[in-house]
Amino acid sequence: MTHASRLLALAALLAGTGTAAAQSLPASPASSVEKPGKEETAPKEDSSGLIVTASSRLRYETVDGRPRPDEATAEDAVLLRTGVAIEYGPGPLAIGAELIDSRGYDLGSGTQIGRDDVNALELPQAYLKWRVDDTPGIGGRLAVQAGRFLLNLGSGRLVATDEYRNTVNGFTGIQVEVDPDRERALTLFYVLPQERLPDVAAEIRRNKVQLDRETFRDVLFGAWARRKGLFGGAQLELGVYRLVERDSPGRSTADRHLTTLDLRVVREPAARVIDYDAEGAYQVGRASASTMADARNARVAAGFAHLAVGYTFDAAWKPRLALFYDYASGDRDGGRFNRFDTLFGSRRDDLGPSGTYSGVARENLSAPGVRLDAKPGKRVELLADYRGLWLASRTDRFFNVTDATGGSGRFAGQQLSGRARLWLVPEHLRLESNFALLFKGGFLKDAPAALARDRDQVRLFEVNLQATF
Repeated sequence: MTHASRLLALAALLAGTGTAAAQSLPASPASSVEKPGKEETAPKEDSSGLIVTASSRLRYETVDGRPRPDEATAEDAVLLRTGVAIEYGPGPLAIGAELIDSRGYDLGSGTQIGRDDVNALELPQAYLKWRVDDTPGIGGRLAVQAGRFLLNLGSGRLVATDEYRNTVNGFTGIQVEVDPDRERALTLFYVLPQERLPDVAAEIRRNKVQLDRETFRDVLFGAWARRKGLFGGAQLELGVYRLVERDSPGRSTADRHLTTLDLRVVREPAARVIDYDAEGAYQVGRASASTMADARNARVAAGFAHLAVGYTFDAAWKPRLALFYDYASGDRDGGRFNRFDTLFGSRRDDLGPSGTYSGVARENLSAPGVRLDAKPGKRVELLADYRGLWLASRTDRFFNVTDATGGSGRFAGQQLSGRARLWLVPEHLRLESNFALLFKGGFLKDAPAALARDRDQVRLFEVNLQATF
């Protein structure tokens, strides 16, 4: 019996003990919503308890001026993601699955597109789910999910399905959600991260179909808790995440044994209200410098922080202006590893587009900025932000460029990025465009390893059309 089948059998056994009336949680609609897997944005089931959704997104990206070593400085790419999700659960027990096909076209040998963007014909979700709404002894909802599924926790900066990216983070395991009331929630999980395959560059470029795999030599487990209704409408979130990975046949790892403690206090935006989002994490454990067998293994001491404060004006186009600051530690001399590992976090919401750009990551970063978002009409959404970019450590990497001497300084540049969305058919057909413009600072111009040092900017333009059914 496989690991997944054992977990499914466990969920079935738990479901057999439930007698209270229940309604199953919706399946993720092929990752086509803003917060995939979140109940409030997922489609509603029909009277029979059946949910069927489909989504397809066609994207074109063009980028030039990239300084990343060993890759082309300019690239065009066409990406296509198509997914179908189904869930059936008229009673306490539900069964669901999701098939996602993520492909890339017009990819050259120097492409930055890899496993995070291409994963042809994959089944990241295949699960059983049991839920009761009035649980004896709890008084609220209890939900148990086992098998393959998506996992989204808190802000998504540590564990999430990135809505922008062309692939999803799938996990195989078990998740237990306990919601005693509307104010409190607790999630416990023990999962095996699905390793996206193939992992050979030539096979990725030709969209080879190879099923992802999971192994007990790569495990993520922990807990996440939420408490709403605190002072001034604040919400408190606490999380602890333990990642343990080891090499296995045909698979080399960085032997990460990381424990990450996370604390977040947030107040959601609303008209004529000052909102805020303050999150910090501290990470300890051990890791290797690379996946090479002889790589140095050392203790880890790292952290990140996100601070933001905003105000939404009471106007028809709902403008919100916010100031923010992102910090993530970088590696430095001293015998320990200090570069923060964002685990399975989302990039786009805070840092800018991924894909062929992927310039700013939640590592070795000190970046203050300002953001404006607005909804000028029911079908239009706009977002723009500006930030300065400094290295937390001048001897660690940025944009995968490293100057081990530290002589190129800390200033990486300035980034202007934005997004525009137009719903051609509300809830069914959306046109979107993203852009990023990075004005290079001294580090990206002077570092010996940087490419395109004669170019003052890194420029990305992206446009996509998404249909959801």
